[in-house]
Amino acid sequence: MYRTSTTSDTVSTKFGSIPLDSGESENLGSVNHSRTMLKGEYGEGPVTFTGYLESDFLNPNPAQSPFRWRQYWGAARVGKWEILGGRAWSLLRPNRAGVHTDTDTMNTHVVDPAYHVGLIGSRLRQVRLTRYIGDTTVAFAWEGPGNFVAKVAHDRNHQHLELAAFTGHYGRRGIQGSAVLSPTARVHLVTQEYWGENAAYQALGVVAPGISGLAALQGAEVRVAKNTEIYSYGGLVYADHVKATENRVVREATVGIDHKIHIFLNSSILISLQYSYLDRSIWSGRQGVMHYVQYRMRYTFN
Repeated sequence: MYRTSTTSDTVSTKFGSIPLDSGESENLGSVNHSRTMLKGEYGEGPVTFTGYLESDFLNPNPAQSPFRWRQYWGAARVGKWEILGGRAWSLLRPNRAGVHTDTDTMNTHVVDPAYHVGLIGSRLRQVRLTRYIGDTTVAFAWEGPGNFVAKVAHDRNHQHLELAAFTGHYGRRGIQGSAVLSPTARVHLVTQEYWGENAAYQALGVVAPGISGLAALQGAEVRVAKNTEIYSYGGLVYADHVKATENRVVREATVGIDHKIHIFLNSSILISLQYSYLDRSIWSGRQGVMHYVQYRMRYTFN
């Protein structure tokens, strides 16, 4: 990664705290975004049990080991019902299909481990109940710390539509709507809109808890060749006025390219190059701007 400003971040960018003053540029390199994943399934009569573990080496606490668990959960499915318990993506995180937490999450294609300004939802401990009804999926979850979330998703003709809402302690509540539309097999358009009362923090912690606001993300992904895809996203988070030092708006625009090389069996190499423009403004009127470029080479094997 190359950044036009020096931050205290790893390769995972804290979007809401980029410098407000210009400074020296920096170059970073890391293998800590490497991941391990393990999934197992076992069927016994009408019940199918699933266990999932996922980890990386991007623990944000510098006093601890860089290893951390991203997800760990178990699920049981009986017919069209499923119950899940453990640490998983919040139902507020948009999906590309269904409501699964290990596949088809709409995390964009960006290189940055922190994903993109405008996305909402994080990984939380939860208990989730899901009902599958034809092309429609309905899910309810109790997510820490003290939020009750409901989500309805509909998938048909390669289009995905969803609506989610939550309520929680301290008057926190919000609603999220998102879609992944595919006018052709090579083109995917993604959109997500969110409004939260006392809950703009759901947008990747860009603003502090207890502040109201909204978040939006729009993007396009185009497969220009069999193994090559270009993408572009634009996102923002706007927070209500609380005090002069708080963020008013944080914005990001990104363009990138992915190229996949199949090696053998189920292994492949993904090569990515991305440019992002990021700015934030606080309520006193000060503004900070940062440009950054990221390069990724990821070898995946199953």
